[in-house]
Amino acid sequence: MATNDTEKRMITVAVAQSYQTLMREGRWDDWSNLWAEDGLLEFPFAPEGRPSSYQGRKAILDYMKGAAGKFTIVEASSTRIQPMLDPEVLCVELAIKGMMTDTGAPYNQKYVVFFVVKDGKLQNYREYWNPLVSMAAHGGYDQWMASLTRDGEKKV
Repeated sequence: MATNDTEKRMITVAVAQSYQTLMREGRWDDWSNLWAEDGLLEFPFAPEGRPSSYQGRKAILDYMKGAAGKFTIVEASSTRIQPMLDPEVLCVELAIKGMMTDTGAPYNQKYVVFFVVKDGKLQNYREYWNPLVSMAAHGGYDQWMASLTRDGEKKV
């Protein structure tokens, strides 16, 4: 385990970088191993009717596997990694240019993400994004909400 702030910060940055790499490569088993068993994935700006959090490694993995492949990232740009005073917290700002996989509609989104890493594991991931961009890419609110369900049950 890390014994000083410099080591903790290096581990936090490494977890955040691995998170992005493994997610982009679709290596979900390796990606899920970054998480603490009781990790928390949060979307504070999720509109009513959409889940705003997932608790626990399995629930997070199930959500991400369901969400994977809905859009294709063409380019990631404007990535800024912002260390915080707490060496186990990191803020990442990024922008992506992409398209919806099924329709080809543009999906150009900006994110601000906070990573909290404890004992080398991702404890909390909090992602701020603009849901209006997602709604537009899906063809509107109703289509976006329907993308969550299949036969009346939640897909993700």
